[in-house]
Amino acid sequence: MPGSQEAPPSPAAVNRAIDSGVAWLREIQRLNGAFSRDERMGQTALLAYALLKSGVTPEDQMVARALAWASVTAALEGYHSRDGGFAYSLGGFHPSTSMTAAGIGSLAICRLYLGNGQVQDPVPGDRSINDGLHWLDRRLERGDSLYTWYGIERVGALTGRSHIGGEDWYGAGAAKILKLQVEDGSFSGGLPHTAYSLLFLNRATGPKTGRRASENRVGKRSLHSVRDGDIHLQGIGAEPCQIWVSGWSKALLARHAWPGEAQRGLRISKVVWFVNGQAVQEIPGDPSRANESLRFEFEQHLTLPGKHQIQAQVHLSVPVPGNAVGSDVRVVNSNPMEILIVPKPFDPLVEVALEHGNNLLDSNRLGTVPGQACSARASSKESGHSPEAAIDGDYYTHWRADLRDPKPTLMLTLSKPILADMVLLTQPLGWPIESGALPRAFEAKVEINGKLVGVVRMHLDERRKGRLSLPEPLKVSRIQITLIGVIPGVDPDMGGGIGEVELLLGE
Repeated sequence: MPGSQEAPPSPAAVNRAIDSGVAWLREIQRLNGAFSRDERMGQTALLAYALLKSGVTPEDQMVARALAWASVTAALEGYHSRDGGFAYSLGGFHPSTSMTAAGIGSLAICRLYLGNGQVQDPVPGDRSINDGLHWLDRRLERGDSLYTWYGIERVGALTGRSHIGGEDWYGAGAAKILKLQVEDGSFSGGLPHTAYSLLFLNRATGPKTGRRASENRVGKRSLHSVRDGDIHLQGIGAEPCQIWVSGWSKALLARHAWPGEAQRGLRISKVVWFVNGQAVQEIPGDPSRANESLRFEFEQHLTLPGKHQIQAQVHLSVPVPGNAVGSDVRVVNSNPMEILIVPKPFDPLVEVALEHGNNLLDSNRLGTVPGQACSARASSKESGHSPEAAIDGDYYTHWRADLRDPKPTLMLTLSKPILADMVLLTQPLGWPIESGALPRAFEAKVEINGKLVGVVRMHLDERRKGRLSLPEPLKVSRIQITLIGVIPGVDPDMGGGIGEVELLLGE
């Protein structure tokens, strides 16, 4: 009947369709556990299974049992390369960023369901995931592939990492993606790329596959947008804040575009950026032709707490009515973009100093206990970087292992036990501080009194400490710290090491 609307399918019909799809996925699962020779297609099938497990259908428990998660995990190893990355096809040849992200994400999903749905950081046994993360830290490629950025989002969400390659992956990806948005709201590349962009920006993976994490939603201090008024603005971050002109209103184009150029944009002589009412930067344009791609990007560090307003003043070259070659100047202001900067917590170096005053391994503190001392030895050392440097209380000295040491290990022995419930480790720190100049440990395995107590995920920011909280206070006599993976510094001949080892006891 003309004008009638088709009734939506019943829940029972939807569940039947899902069950049929699940049955088909089970049928195409290969004997080795994989869904396809192409890791990307296999990952997509795996995500479909995981979405079902997250509660889409009442039969999700049946689906979970039907899928042999262990066999899928084993199959994914076939795409793993010797250097830790993942490749497009079986054999692990020529790994890439997108495929490594896909491999880590797929293995993390398997681990999620093999571990009864408990999300946690990779543990020492997750060798392939840790190796993949190490590969990404060393070789993360900055590109425009939205599929890759969505893969990075899954890696961050499923492994609990906020930084990859020493960089805020979300901030870097969001800045790149927002620049690809066009006037109608879509993203360059059409429907698939728009979907990938929205999934990334909304951090859609969440703590359980298929369930969005409300605490991961885009925050007002991360992304900024002005879509009302004649000039549209987009922005990301605060230190620095990057803002650009993302588009124009249809009304402005109708008023001031030159004949036949409305689809290409406006002729712009310059854009002046204002921060809190003060002109801070002027960016020239080309008034002889319509602007098709230049976004007049502006960068400003906003450090003072409080509200800040940023505006763009656009100087347009507009046609003179009735004069085919004549032009005039019109000045149009954007609506203000308001950015709130909240007071910052302690600087990491201030936190370092405050905690150091409570360090139980501090030589001054040890000296107050008769007969107490701490000695240090290591599996290897470089000249001028002895193991004692890791307990000397100076953050600008460090123990450094020999580059050829396959298992860099630092061992500390106390003459009398010390009660402690937290181990702190710092990366080697040079002066002046130059991020990435010295090699940094990726992870560190910690043994106390001969027993493994945990693995510390080290911060790639040299100013921050790796932390390991013990379940309960222990009487510490011996500590052994083994580095798991070292990210090279500027000098490729330097080995990894530890800046300081500290013990704390909470109240």
